[in-house]
Amino acid sequence: MTSNDELVAALMEKVSDQLVGSLKETIIASVEREITKNLSTALLEGEFYRRMNDDLQDGLKQIYQEVKAARGGTEIKCIEAEIDPEELFSETSDQLDAVLRTTEKAAVEIIDIVENLQELQGTVATIVKGFESGGVTKTSRKKLKEINDTLGMDLSNIMVSLSFQDLTGQRIKKIINSIRQIEQIVREVMLSTGLMIRHRQVEPEKDIASLSQEAKHEATSKLQGPSEGSNQGDVDDLLASLGLD
Repeated sequence: MTSNDELVAALMEKVSDQLVGSLKETIIASVEREITKNLSTALLEGEFYRRMNDDLQDGLKQIYQEVKAARGGTEIKCIEAEIDPEELFSETSDQLDAVLRTTEKAAVEIIDIVENLQELQGTVATIVKGFESGGVTKTSRKKLKEINDTLGMDLSNIMVSLSFQDLTGQRIKKIINSIRQIEQIVREVMLSTGLMIRHRQVEPEKDIASLSQEAKHEATSKLQGPSEGSNQGDVDDLLASLGLD
């Protein structure tokens, strides 16, 4: 091999070593950038869904508090603790059951009183006929007095039985108010969650706190618009567009 061939070979080997080294560094740098990018994206996604989970947890806490208020209880369980789903949603129905039992009890008492008065009415009719014929006995007059006393007592009992209306009215109002509050909370959580996902798709690089704040603000504005009728339609349309109808 001539000196020129040796020189070319040496030069080729040097260039080859430099190229391999350069390619190795480029590949390593590219892999590192890709790994870093993917890790950052994964961390952001995790933070995004963690925030959504926190918002959902807050909504569930508010719903549970409303249910407890409707039941009339004061103890608020921690949402992280184990909660029987049936217990959560049966507590409000307990109030309705109480209303039903109270109403049924009063109805039975009033029916019994009326049936008793109907029987006494026949006795009164007989005594009245005696007055008309002028043949009323002392016993009949005594019986009439007893019937009158019974009538007064039964009317008082009817009034007592009907007093359930105040209590059941308060319970029903509390339940209705609780249902309205729960509906508001559920719609706000659904709306803000859907809007947060939409904003995330439009601006994936935006920080999670800003996305959450903007979504909640927009949801609140939609739910508390100036016109209830048109606002409800707008909210329904927005929920439908978010796939949450």
